[in-house]
Amino acid sequence: MRSFVVDGIRRGPGRPGRPARAAGGVAALCCAAALLAGGCSSTVAGQAYPAAGGGGDAHPAPPTAAAPGTTTAPATPSTTAPSAPPQATTSVPGAQPGALDRLLPQPAAFPAGFADSAAVLSHHNAVSASEDLSGEQRGARTRPVQCAPGSQPPGPDDLAVITSTNAADNTTIAVQLERVPTDLTEFESRIDGCTKVQSNRFGAESKITRSLLDVPDVADHHVVAYEQKVRSGAGEPSIEQRSTTLAAQVDDVRIFVVGMNQHGRPPAAEDLSDLLAEAIDSVRAD
Repeated sequence: MRSFVVDGIRRGPGRPGRPARAAGGVAALCCAAALLAGGCSSTVAGQAYPAAGGGGDAHPAPPTAAAPGTTTAPATPSTTAPSAPPQATTSVPGAQPGALDRLLPQPAAFPAGFADSAAVLSHHNAVSASEDLSGEQRGARTRPVQCAPGSQPPGPDDLAVITSTNAADNTTIAVQLERVPTDLTEFESRIDGCTKVQSNRFGAESKITRSLLDVPDVADHHVVAYEQKVRSGAGEPSIEQRSTTLAAQVDDVRIFVVGMNQHGRPPAAEDLSDLLAEAIDSVRAD
């Protein structure tokens, strides 16, 4: 059988050459090389655009592709979302809307010897102070069990404390405002049922003794009043902290006025009544 050579390919009768396959292979190699050089465009769903750096006329950038499995909704007339209602402003610089700091009484409302040093505490310090004022450490285990305090502190908008210490006798007077979900009657029942409490938090033991006091209403509001002794530490030496607490409530804001001393008698309830009246008026005026 006679054969002949054309373009370097041996041909014979009935055996067509394969230049198309060879050309396809060369094209594939070129494209592979071009991909390494960033000159080939890739194929994606939707309208194709040449890859950057491929030469030729400039084209606009492709639109952002939708996430897999999603569909593109037809264009609709644009609408304006309703704006949020304006937030209330407060009188205390840096205070958040709804914060109780702005409802605290002014330092001038404190008794003589305390007004000059009265200061509003930051939220972090207010949380710590509220534990000292109540004698209860959050997360502590107690006997009776029902006297255990909650483990979560109030948020920044739900707690405010202003406090002052008289350097002459180391007596502290504080006003605490706390937003609560229960009424004052529930608080009074809790104090009445927790007159003797043993507390333990991370091994630190304390004993709390409370005595309810009979005091008249203040600013037309019922008052829960009690004296409290907290003895901390097992054995000797131990620390005893004594305090007098007056509590009233306006709507969901519970008001505490506390006089505390570690070395002598705390202020009497009568000495705290005027400050409680000022605090009630301040909260009621909101």
